Amino acid sequence: MQASCWTDGMIGLVAIFKEGVIVQKHSELGGRTRIAKRLLLLAALGISGGCQTLGENRSDRSIVASESIVKPPAGSEDPVSSIPRAGIEQVGFDEYSLTRETEREAVAVKAPVELNPISDNDLTLVVEPQTLRDAMALEASVNELESSQSLTQNEFSAPLSAASTPADSVQQTGLTLSSVEAMALGSHPAIAEARARVAFSTGQAVQAGLPFNPVLQYQSDEIGNESSSGMHSVQLSQQFVTANKLEIAQQVQAHEAERRRSQLRMAELRVLTNVRSAFAAAIVAQRRAQIANQIVDLAEKSLNSVQDLLDAQEVSRVVWLQATVEAEQARITAENAATQLRANRGVLAAAAGLQTLPPDALVGDIGEGLVATPWETLLAEITATSPEITAAGSALERARWSLRLACAQVTPNITGQIGVGVDASTDDTFASVGVSVPLPLWNRNQGNIRSARASIAEASAAIDRTRLSLEGRLASAAGRYQVALERYRRLNENVLPTSEETYQLSQRAFEAGETDYIQLLTIQRTLFNTRLSVLEAAAEARQAAAEIEGLLVTLDG
Repeated sequence: MQASCWTDGMIGLVAIFKEGVIVQKHSELGGRTRIAKRLLLLAALGISGGCQTLGENRSDRSIVASESIVKPPAGSEDPVSSIPRAGIEQVGFDEYSLTRETEREAVAVKAPVELNPISDNDLTLVVEPQTLRDAMALEASVNELESSQSLTQNEFSAPLSAASTPADSVQQTGLTLSSVEAMALGSHPAIAEARARVAFSTGQAVQAGLPFNPVLQYQSDEIGNESSSGMHSVQLSQQFVTANKLEIAQQVQAHEAERRRSQLRMAELRVLTNVRSAFAAAIVAQRRAQIANQIVDLAEKSLNSVQDLLDAQEVSRVVWLQATVEAEQARITAENAATQLRANRGVLAAAAGLQTLPPDALVGDIGEGLVATPWETLLAEITATSPEITAAGSALERARWSLRLACAQVTPNITGQIGVGVDASTDDTFASVGVSVPLPLWNRNQGNIRSARASIAEASAAIDRTRLSLEGRLASAAGRYQVALERYRRLNENVLPTSEETYQLSQRAFEAGETDYIQLLTIQRTLFNTRLSVLEAAAEARQAAAEIEGLLVTLDG
């Protein structure tokens, strides 16, 4: 496979025919090689303008350049971070490429004889190093002939996103947000704890409606009286619950179970919100690490090119020192990005209730669904569906039924008793019947009734407090969301295109010798920082949106 790169206003093609053709000779290698070195510096600095093409093997053993690739084929993957391409276009710019490509036509020119020390049966057609990308293609062909290895895509022409792979390559699966959420709902201990509480309250509701068990009693009296064994009897007693107290008590516990179910829903939303926020931070860290690794590679190649120019006395030592500093800073940035990515993946694992995440790369579109929503709509939806409001309502109903139970408990229960016995001294059989009722003279459950009424007032006030708290938390979260969304849109729609245009103009000026390396480097750094700012703004908006989608349960009430 042969790589070639195309630039605005210039066209080039590298094709190597292995058999059956004649070598074309050229004698201007020296001067053009020096031009190639200078232009290769620009290639390393500019991330090659984001263009890339792939050659296709034909049945006639020739290698023909394909068209420029702007969008990767379906199923292509990122060779650096193994991230499916579906998640790359999430922040509104074109796959991190610094320029946008258009299709060009190809022409062939003669190759220098020094680059083709082969027999007359072989022919190599090479782009003359008239432009930046022609020089890059020339360098690629030289390396191919020297190494005699399979033709690969020129790394100097790789955009900020990783190069596309062949369409028939196996696409690796990644961790999507939905898959992490499913793992969290199934394994997080906070959800298991809340479910256990629901089961406990459900059991209490069943128990509260069960009647008292009957009591079987054996009794023996007057044992040894007149040398007899005495009187022996068996009695059965039953306490009868009055005033419908069992049903009322069951309703009290049933509403407590409903409150625990609302708390379970809150626990699920809290876990999902934490997972969504951690996922957004982790996928941004993953993108940042990917960009940083590519910048390191390009900075090192830039340093090598500057070293060649310094040896040829075409640049000053100041330029070499600046390139050295930039390469070291790129390495530090990449190391920090890798460390931050590991930390973010650890946070995501903890949020999902896992010891460690699977090693797959994260896949997702962080900018998807970031739209402005009217305040009134958000407030109405949250008020209607918030589990906090539902839990407060269940607490109020429980307090009301508790008051009913306290009032019903003033009515005493009735205990009935029947029995049968025998008098051993006379062999007479006898029966006994009894009824007992406590008299509510001093204790009429006054204290519990007063407490139940206070609980109703407390639960009513809690509902109002919860509504006000939700409104305040929504105002805070919606404000942060709107700020981040506006920043994301402005950066993506205004600042980023301007930075790209500035970089393109500076790139052309450097190629024409109208600007120096340091100025181009500064503009390039500004473009990189702008792209990272777009990612960070999208992440902030996504985290605020996750809090709103989670009905604000993660925020203090």
